[in-house]
Amino acid sequence: MAITRAMAVAVAVIFAAVGLASPAWADEPLDGYYIFTNGATTNTWTITTRCNAEVTCGGMVSSNTGMDAGINRLAGGPWIVERRDVSNGWTCVDGSTGPADLTYSFDPATLVGTLTYYSKPGVCNDPNEGHDQKPISLQRQ
Repeated sequence: MAITRAMAVAVAVIFAAVGLASPAWADEPLDGYYIFTNGATTNTWTITTRCNAEVTCGGMVSSNTGMDAGINRLAGGPWIVERRDVSNGWTCVDGSTGPADLTYSFDPATLVGTLTYYSKPGVCNDPNEGHDQKPISLQRQ
């Protein structure tokens, strides 16, 4: 009887800890230094955000490569960084570059996501807009 009661308490504590820990961590603002990884490319991002009571968050990202951009997150959604008209954002088949819009999207709990590239019409002598996605991640330093 005592063993059954002790097991029930242990299981309840474990489920409570798992159930409470994950959502709380996912709803916290991002603040500090992070390693950004895009394939073989890594650099350091400095992120500062604040969240309101509805868990709508916003802030700034800067990198050791000179990037400065806004970052935001609506309640229940991913972290989003949008950069417009990045002069070397699209890489052509011949290795040259052209302008593109970039959208970084990260899951708030895992910090894993995608980088979506949209090239401008005419880039790489292509009359159409280009579209590409790559996996990315952040890791807190």
